[in-house]
Amino acid sequence: MSNMVETVSSFFDYSEQIVVGVSGGADSMTLLHCLYISGKNFQLIAAHMNHNLRGKESDEDQEFVRSFCFDLGIRFVLKSVYISEIAKREGISVELCGRNERYRFFEQFGCRIATAHTLSDRVETMLLNISRGAGLKGICSIPRFRGKIVRPLLSFSRAEIESYCRKNFIEYRNDSTNFSDEYTRNKIRHYIIPEFKRLNSCFEKHALNMFDCLEKDEAYLSHVAKVEFDRALVEGGLKLSYINKLDYSIKIRVLSMLLKDCNIFVTNEMLIRILNICEKQVGRESLPKKNMAVVRRGILFIEKIFSLEPFDVVLPKKTEFLYKDLLFIRCNTKQCDYFSQKTKYLFLFKADCDKIVGDVHIRSRRQGDRIKLPRRPTKKLKSLLQEKRASFSKRSQIVVLADDNGPFWARGFGLDSRAVLDKNSKNVLLIFELFSF
Repeated sequence: MSNMVETVSSFFDYSEQIVVGVSGGADSMTLLHCLYISGKNFQLIAAHMNHNLRGKESDEDQEFVRSFCFDLGIRFVLKSVYISEIAKREGISVELCGRNERYRFFEQFGCRIATAHTLSDRVETMLLNISRGAGLKGICSIPRFRGKIVRPLLSFSRAEIESYCRKNFIEYRNDSTNFSDEYTRNKIRHYIIPEFKRLNSCFEKHALNMFDCLEKDEAYLSHVAKVEFDRALVEGGLKLSYINKLDYSIKIRVLSMLLKDCNIFVTNEMLIRILNICEKQVGRESLPKKNMAVVRRGILFIEKIFSLEPFDVVLPKKTEFLYKDLLFIRCNTKQCDYFSQKTKYLFLFKADCDKIVGDVHIRSRRQGDRIKLPRRPTKKLKSLLQEKRASFSKRSQIVVLADDNGPFWARGFGLDSRAVLDKNSKNVLLIFELFSF
């Protein structure tokens, strides 16, 4: 049994069920073959995804893998998707979309997944990550394990894989896109790595030693960061008085953990922006997928922004009107006690109808809206929300009542002084909140 077969099979238990991602290329055909001849009686599932990116060539890859599996009695499972359409719909690159769809496909089987990434793939990814300004984790490149995913060929170069195929008479398919310089990875493969190999013919094997060392460093730092993350976690956010004392390398890992818990893809630029508000202990930063990093009460929170569409409804001139969970009743001062008693379990406001100018608008908050609460100076609603430390989701949901002179009631704050009842009041607008802000 060859060294490659022994290495690959050592990652799995005897008779284990394994999903093998098989594209038809040399790497995946080698992986499938190694597992098949290992003698460990694996229950193999060859999972092939047709991305429908190369027309007839994609269909030929599909039939090639199907035929190979049929000859060896290996279970073959196919999924055909139009990756370019999905990528366009989701607004992501074709490469990223293809990767996402493949792993969704593989994970549906519920067992461990073997993918055919090689040492050459790992070196290419490292250089690609360096070009994008990656940190230590990015330089570590493709991990050998990630959840149920196992990559048994990461110690072997592409040249060793092709040599194995020749010795064992294994046919494989060549993806025509691998020869195009349209893709950044191919430029690294065709031009940059050959230059490294001219400097040192053992470049890839030396890189393997580097990966082993760096992975140990990354594992230790990640462990320390997890301990500090748990210590800093309070109210679903991170306590800044604790976070700001941490070493930079631990601090950014702790912040990354918070972002990943919110399913946010982390970038260096994003971390730098968040670090800035952490150090100032004030401010907010916009994040992808309608998220916001915000500092409140000395705690860093990641919050969802629920932006409602602007609305503006004119209050009908009738006795009662229900708008969502707000009930409005028009009456005179003599009827106030009756309605107040009848609805005593609801939160009540009384506005002087005779002081309202024009129509009453039930609307969303607008930029520049101001209100003068009793015994307080006139303030912007934005400032009042900040004083109340309301989350961004609640800020977007605030309902305002306004007339021709602007807001005279704001949910969560109450009436403007100009709309408060006095001894001369005759007609009243009662405002009942079914749920307080």
